[in-house]
Amino acid sequence: MSDEFSFWSIAAGVLIHAVYDGLLITVALSRKWIDRVHPAARKLALAITIAATLAGNVLLFYLTGRLFPVFSSILLLTALLMLWYQLQQFWDVGLIGADKTIRDGIDCVRSLNMCQNSLSFLGVGARKLTEHAAEFEKAMQRCNRPNRPIRLLLCKPQAEFLQTAAKNANLPSDEYALRVQASLREIAKYRNRRDWNIEVRFYDVELPLFRLMFIDDWLCLVSHYVFGEGDGSEWPQLHVRRSATERDVHSLYHPFEQYFGELWARAEVWDFKKYIEAP
Repeated sequence: MSDEFSFWSIAAGVLIHAVYDGLLITVALSRKWIDRVHPAARKLALAITIAATLAGNVLLFYLTGRLFPVFSSILLLTALLMLWYQLQQFWDVGLIGADKTIRDGIDCVRSLNMCQNSLSFLGVGARKLTEHAAEFEKAMQRCNRPNRPIRLLLCKPQAEFLQTAAKNANLPSDEYALRVQASLREIAKYRNRRDWNIEVRFYDVELPLFRLMFIDDWLCLVSHYVFGEGDGSEWPQLHVRRSATERDVHSLYHPFEQYFGELWARAEVWDFKKYIEAP
């Protein structure tokens, strides 16, 4: 056997893999404990794993000779399998993405451009959508179907929490109400002038827990409200996918869809006339 394929090079490769695999197994088995130790513990575990991957490849390069491509490929494959395992736990429940802020993820313009067949929305007044007039109109046109309405579940302009939120943001008390009315006028334009199949309802709760946008029956964008701070694009967003092969209850898409459906069933149907005029 040549020097490149000597016993010692093989032994070094096996030993490095044993140590590396032992580290990955320890991190995987300790995941729940790591999460409880400190909020940054998981990041530290990931940093250690990356450092170990780099160090392992350096050692393999210097100690395994011509066997380096074989040992390195196995090591990298092990790392990729570990990464796949970590991601799979989110994919299994429908979580396919998340953004620290909406503006850095799927913002209003991008979400409207994604709508090709259907759209259901739960929000305050849909102002973030309607203010992008060109994208909103194109999305409504693409999603217009005679047998299925575009569903917009919004709040009434005179809702008390709008006045409270405006005051907390140091704005005129009717500022948010006027924004909702402006959005309703924009929506009514497409319903009344073009006869597009758009249905608007007003929910009977003070304020929904979430802002939800269902795109083409496969993706739900989930965010929440913090009134009085910015324009709403500063907050986190989840991307939740409907399961195509599993039962619907196995995906988090299902409870969000159910939540929307329950609010929709109890909501007041809008006639596209009331609330448009200034109070």
